[in-house]
Amino acid sequence: MSQTAEWSVAIAGECMVTRPFSMHSEKEFLGIRELFSGADVAYAHLEMNFGRFSEVHPGRGDWYGSYMLADPGIARELRWLGVDVMSTANNHSLDFGAKGVLSTAEALRGADLACAGTGRDLDEARTPSFVETPRGRMALISTTSGNRPHEWAGRPKETMAGRPGINPLRVTTTYVVPPDAAQHLRSVADRLNILRTSKDCKPGKTGRKLTPDEFQYNLPGGQSAAGEMVFREGDTYEILTECHLGDLDGNLRSIRSAAAMADLVMVAHHFNISEGPRGDRPPRFVREFAHRAIEAGADIFVGHGWHKTLGIEIYQGKPIFYGLGNFFAQSEFLERVPYDSYETWGHDVDALPTLTPDLHPLHPGLDTPSTTWWSSAVIDVRFTDGRLIDVTLHPVELGREVSKEAKITRGTGKAAQHPLTEGRPLIADLVNGARVLERYRQLSAEYGTPVEIDGNVGRIRLGD
Repeated sequence: MSQTAEWSVAIAGECMVTRPFSMHSEKEFLGIRELFSGADVAYAHLEMNFGRFSEVHPGRGDWYGSYMLADPGIARELRWLGVDVMSTANNHSLDFGAKGVLSTAEALRGADLACAGTGRDLDEARTPSFVETPRGRMALISTTSGNRPHEWAGRPKETMAGRPGINPLRVTTTYVVPPDAAQHLRSVADRLNILRTSKDCKPGKTGRKLTPDEFQYNLPGGQSAAGEMVFREGDTYEILTECHLGDLDGNLRSIRSAAAMADLVMVAHHFNISEGPRGDRPPRFVREFAHRAIEAGADIFVGHGWHKTLGIEIYQGKPIFYGLGNFFAQSEFLERVPYDSYETWGHDVDALPTLTPDLHPLHPGLDTPSTTWWSSAVIDVRFTDGRLIDVTLHPVELGREVSKEAKITRGTGKAAQHPLTEGRPLIADLVNGARVLERYRQLSAEYGTPVEIDGNVGRIRLGD
C-alpha cells in the first residue's frame, strides 16, 4: 500500500441479486448507497451469472444448488448503488457454462464494474483487476475453493486453447484417526477391495501421492480423481485441510504482482467447503491462505461462501474478514429452474411441464429458518499513511428479523404456504442491528479483535 495515501473502502457481502431495485427510496436503503458513494472504492461479491436466457444454457447438472442467472441489466443496478468492483469466482460461476462466465463479465464491464476471478483461461481468471480512483489504484484478486474439476480454468498450450472457468484454490483434505480406528478402516477397505496405499503410487498413476502413514478409500465414484478420502494415522480425530501448493503459489504470485502495480490490494476468497458441518469458524486452509495473502502484500482479505457472518482478525496490521454474509438474498426469484433441481428436491419430474419456479423447497438455505442468512453488514475500512486505523460495521437486514425464527418483515407475493422474502438490504434497526453486531463481537474476540458496539454501528479502533 502507498504510505502517503488515505483510503476508505466499503465492503459488502454476497449478492444473490435477481430483481431491479433502483426505484426504491427508503432512507434505510439510500443510506447504503451513501456509504458506498462516501468511500474511495466499494466492493461486493457477485454470487450470480448475468446473461439472456435465450443465449446461455445450464452448464453443470451435477448438484442440487440453485442455478444463478439474472438479466444483465442488474449489473447496472449494482453500479447505480455505488459498487465499483466485484469478485466473480465462486461455486456458481459455471452454472451456465463458459458462455455464462463470459456473458457475466461482459455485463459487469458494460456497466463500468471491474471484476476478477473468472476468465477465458487461467491466466485471465487469476489476473488482478484494477480500479482507478482519485485516491490511487486499487487491485482485486478473486479465487474460490470447492469447485468441480471441470470448472477450473486452464492454461493454453501450443495449439490447445485455455479452458474458461474460475481461478481455483484447491484443497488437500486428510482425515486423521487414532491407530485402532485406522486399523479398522484399513480392514474394511481391504475387504471391499478399495484400499489404496503408498505402494500403489507408481509413476504414471493419477491421484494424490500418499505417504507411508496414509491410506485411501478408492471409492468407485471417485476412481477417476483418486484424491479424496485419504486417512492418516495420528493421536486423535481431526480433519486437516491445506491449500494446494500450485494454486497457492499462483495466487500469491498474482498478489505480489498487484502489490507492485497498485496502491491498495484486496483478496477475495470464496469457499463453500468446510471441515464437517459449517460452524462459526473458517477451515484451517482459509486461515492459512489469508495469512499468506497478507504476507504477500494484500491490504484487505475477505472470505465468503457460507452465507453467514464470521469473525474478524487483524493480522500484521491488516484486516481479515472471514465471512461477509449475504448482501442480497433473492434466489427465490430465479425465473428459470432446470430439470435436475426439481429432481434433487423431490418434485415429480414426470410432471415437469406443470412445475413452476415458485415451488418449495427448491433452493438450499431457504428450506428452514436461519439466524444468519438474512443479515450482514456494510463494512467501512479506513487506512491512513498505510496503516489501518478504523473498521466500522453498519448492520443490514434483508427482509427478516435477525432471530432464530427469522420472521419475515418484507415479503413479496401472496402465497400463504411459503411466503417469499424480498431479500434487498436495508440498514438494520437498533434491535436487529445489535444482534448482527453482537455476533461479530463474539466471533472476532476469538482472534483478539475487540469490536465495540456504539449505537447502531460496530467499531474496531486501531488509530492513535
